[in-house]
Amino acid sequence: MKHHLKPLLPLALALLLGACATVESKKPEIDSRFENATFKPLVNPNAVQAPADWWAGFSSEQLNTLMKQAQADNLSLEATAARLRAAQASLDAAQASFFPSLTLNAGRQENTVKGTSIQGQATNNRGLFTSASFVASYEIDLWSRVRNTAQAAQLQLQATQYELDAARITIAGQLATTWSQWVAADQTVRLFEQELTSFKTNLKLVELRFRQGSALASDVLQQRQLVESAQGNLAQAQSNRDVLLNSLSLLLGQPPNKISLNRENLPTLPPLPATGFPAELLNRRPDVQQAWSAVLSTDRNVAAAIANRFPQLSLRASFSDQTRDSDLLFDNWVRNLSVNLVAPLFDGGARSAEVARQKALLDQAVAQYQEAAINALADVDNALIQETRQRDAMESFQRQLELAELSLNRLFAGYRNGTVDYLAILDAQQSTSQLRRNLVNAQQQLVGFRIALYRALSGSIPQTKAAG
Repeated sequence: MKHHLKPLLPLALALLLGACATVESKKPEIDSRFENATFKPLVNPNAVQAPADWWAGFSSEQLNTLMKQAQADNLSLEATAARLRAAQASLDAAQASFFPSLTLNAGRQENTVKGTSIQGQATNNRGLFTSASFVASYEIDLWSRVRNTAQAAQLQLQATQYELDAARITIAGQLATTWSQWVAADQTVRLFEQELTSFKTNLKLVELRFRQGSALASDVLQQRQLVESAQGNLAQAQSNRDVLLNSLSLLLGQPPNKISLNRENLPTLPPLPATGFPAELLNRRPDVQQAWSAVLSTDRNVAAAIANRFPQLSLRASFSDQTRDSDLLFDNWVRNLSVNLVAPLFDGGARSAEVARQKALLDQAVAQYQEAAINALADVDNALIQETRQRDAMESFQRQLELAELSLNRLFAGYRNGTVDYLAILDAQQSTSQLRRNLVNAQQQLVGFRIALYRALSGSIPQTKAAG
């Protein structure tokens, strides 16, 4: 058996000497457009970085409880976690190629030969045979094809882990935003309830003046129309609030009408958090790191595709035996050792096309990484700009509301004295009502912009179990 393998040894030795060589793809060149990136100087230099559980700064126990449940039970997170397990299994399968494979084949067969003897008698020769063989094979990774394939799978697993981290941040942002919208909607419901009571009280005043002959019938009708308008607005606000509650249920992985919340007000925001340097942000953002891991994984796939164009060398060893008596199995066995070289000579350009495809996917991954990085920087800058300008808008709405309420009170005083026309009262009521709604909406938008800033700056979300 050894003499039969001698002619193959020089070839195997030559190929093994080349095993240290690897086929590397050309590394992608990432431009330096991010090196000089900056954020608008809108944050206090002494500001501190936001904590991982940034929502705790809103001082809402309800939100904290909802966040724990969402991070544990959200169905989108469960789907992403399943993809992570699948990526781990793919890595395990790829790394299995580092080891030899061993198979066992066993069987038992019956051979029956029927014929006629020389004497003309029928014969029936029956034989039972037991056979078994062990086969071991191993591919020598000459051009690092196996290694690059395994590295690509490992980097894909890393990218999926970053995807899960990014999904946790997204769910946290969506939950906090929906919660703030529900709180604002609930405040709006209370606002319309108060306005409806106020409009009904004003209606009684107008009706009294009508009975006294100091007001026109059109004044009464217009005030009644205002009351009906408030009732319609109240119904729409209640509908919006209930729909937002169902949206919260969905984020918790629950069917509608499964949760209830107590009334609370929109939070007072803590100071703006520190943004850090853009380079720090890119290293912290899991979605950016996911895109970069995808670049590295695709680069390894390119190298594996290139290596697949070269010969593959494998070793194979087998031990087999066949006998009538199973107790004597492997008493006399056959050993077969072989070195196999498979070299692609003609494949119609299939392997070259695969290399071209992987290189195109690499270019795509690089572009997606650059886009993710630019979007990450823009997310922070946009959130800073929006919150800063929104504070200015809120201050304006607050001053307008104060002036409108002061004007409305004085108009009513003049209306009672008969010195002010009702149309001025009607216009002031509508204007004041709209300003109150604008202020609530502006407060919710301000909270939403802060949530967007926290999401843009967030690096990871602490994993906690749902309460109770």
